Amino acid sequence: MSITKLNLQPITAESDYSNVTIGNSKFTDDVWDLSMFITTKTTKDSQKKINFSFIENEDMKLTVKLYAYYRLGKVKPRTARGNINGYLPLFIEYCSLNNINSFNEVTKEIFLNYALWLKEEKKLAQGSGYARCSMVEEIIKIGQIKGWNVPKINIFIDFTSNDLWDIKKALKENKTKPIPEDIFDKILYYAVNKETDILTKTGIIIQSQTGLRINEVLSIRQGCVHTTSDGYDYMEVTLGKTEKGEPIIHKVFINELVKNTVAELDEYTKELRKESGLKELFIIKNHGIRVLNPSKWGENRLATFIKRWDIRDRKGNLYPLKSHQFRATFVRELIKQKVPIAHIMKQFSHVSIEMTSHYLTLKEEEVKEIYSDMILGKDSKIAGLRAKEIKSKLDEQFRGKTEQEIDDIVSNLSKSMSFNPLPTGVCLYDFRRGNCSDGDGCFFYNCPNYITEVKFYPILKQELDLMEKEMTRYKELGRERDWQRQYVKYKYLKPLVDSLEVQMNGKEA
Repeated sequence: MSITKLNLQPITAESDYSNVTIGNSKFTDDVWDLSMFITTKTTKDSQKKINFSFIENEDMKLTVKLYAYYRLGKVKPRTARGNINGYLPLFIEYCSLNNINSFNEVTKEIFLNYALWLKEEKKLAQGSGYARCSMVEEIIKIGQIKGWNVPKINIFIDFTSNDLWDIKKALKENKTKPIPEDIFDKILYYAVNKETDILTKTGIIIQSQTGLRINEVLSIRQGCVHTTSDGYDYMEVTLGKTEKGEPIIHKVFINELVKNTVAELDEYTKELRKESGLKELFIIKNHGIRVLNPSKWGENRLATFIKRWDIRDRKGNLYPLKSHQFRATFVRELIKQKVPIAHIMKQFSHVSIEMTSHYLTLKEEEVKEIYSDMILGKDSKIAGLRAKEIKSKLDEQFRGKTEQEIDDIVSNLSKSMSFNPLPTGVCLYDFRRGNCSDGDGCFFYNCPNYITEVKFYPILKQELDLMEKEMTRYKELGRERDWQRQYVKYKYLKPLVDSLEVQMNGKEA
């Protein structure tokens, strides 16, 4: 059996379904027990079973079972169960109300009316409505390939569930952005120094310092912190979002702040663990002792934290903090600390490949978005040989546009540009044109493809100060050729630093 999905026997429309088994159940059963595949102790028994009894019509039930069987070969059993029992009941209800007895009877008009019913009668939000429509759409499309009892003609020829619920637009509007630096500083200050709820405090600190998802943070267990033989602290977490169906343990580097906070949480929940036998650290006594629910974290804890400490955005509104923003912010902080994403594996290879793979899950798209906001954003302060030209063209495009329209412009521009991370900025050279002619000998401060931003100022200023000291020493020693070599770099670096300093002081470069 594959860990990613269930390796089920192939079936066809001619198969004898009474001989087909799924775990401890038969295909013909109204309930498929998946508990042998879903072994997580915190999952309720009812969530380890696919229950088909909500479908009274036998023809529709058979189609749904065939689809469920297909899904179990593609996704985790828990996901398949959630899809069937979470998204299909409303469609079955709609069919009962409208005397529809088979998927084969679903026409374009029926599908469009179903979507309208979800919007107007059931008042479903965009994401919920899309999930329910797209499942029916997939059943019909897969069924056409597999020969199930579904419409033979393509009813989705000029629209999809995506179009009906405008999901692409919603994704663009809901793009996860890093937390603004001033607000991030406040969040961390109040978490470290003021927050009295240990669970909320620890969750925020771990997310802010590691970029872990909240479900990964809440998975930590007693004894999760370790130290390598050469003195590096790391923490073991359960990563559920992997190619493998079963959660796996990963090791993630932590700093002293995280180490101390985890120790505080360990002490705080010690008695609850003793009483319940649970090993998880994020546990609470509420109708019994249980592990905190990741889906309620933002709504119940982050929102309360923001309100309690009155953390507001520039418009004076309470900041709408989302848990996943910590991940995007972590990427930004990596970039600011001149850690080239492509070299992280090399940087941390003294521990293990597994320990670094967490960092390498930072998607190229996430990095690109950070860079595009940093370099192309309305408030960016950039320097480089082409900085004025780029800024001028951007200002022209931004003029008279709303904040959302500006975001769209930046997003579209970033897709057409190449952002290659450098220790002190970015190279805009597009490698689709072939290798850069400068190759490994690139000195980027004098290159028209190099752009830096005010966030990199401290690194550039430090480099300039060291260069000036070195040049002074060469002069004193009479080493003219060495001085000349440094001066070639200095004459390009100095204007960059000066330009950033001017912009930091609120003036135009």
